[in-house]
Amino acid sequence: MSEPDLAVVLRHLDALDRFVAQLRTHAGRDRLTLAGLDEAWAVERGLQLCAQNAIDVAVHLASRLGREPGDYTAAFDHLAEAGVLGADFARRFRGVAGFRNVLVHGYLDLDREVVFTAVNEGLDDFTEFSRQVRSWAASRASNPAG
Repeated sequence: MSEPDLAVVLRHLDALDRFVAQLRTHAGRDRLTLAGLDEAWAVERGLQLCAQNAIDVAVHLASRLGREPGDYTAAFDHLAEAGVLGADFARRFRGVAGFRNVLVHGYLDLDREVVFTAVNEGLDDFTEFSRQVRSWAASRASNPAG
């Protein structure tokens, strides 16, 4: 077990927050607009980057805290066990790993409705993830032994 690199974590969270802010400019648009290829690609890529940043943070923290994740979803469970994330939130948010896999590997069968829902209803979960990890990191920085 080694100490988490909080600079790396915060760099990922800063990127995540920027990507969420950009995606919010697409929220509220009608389904037809989001069905256009240029807009769809922008939204899909933004969601992929959000998911990947969250996963990268989760895997980094879990492994550095001595909880080697077997897969991406397990990393979020480990963060709940370590007190980084609330248990209910981690249980709900762990699905982001599967969503990322669909965006990356299942793009031929990607349901546009899932993308529409994610950009209109799922961005707050990324913001909450960032908030909870930042809160944990701040407490860790002020009390390195804890």
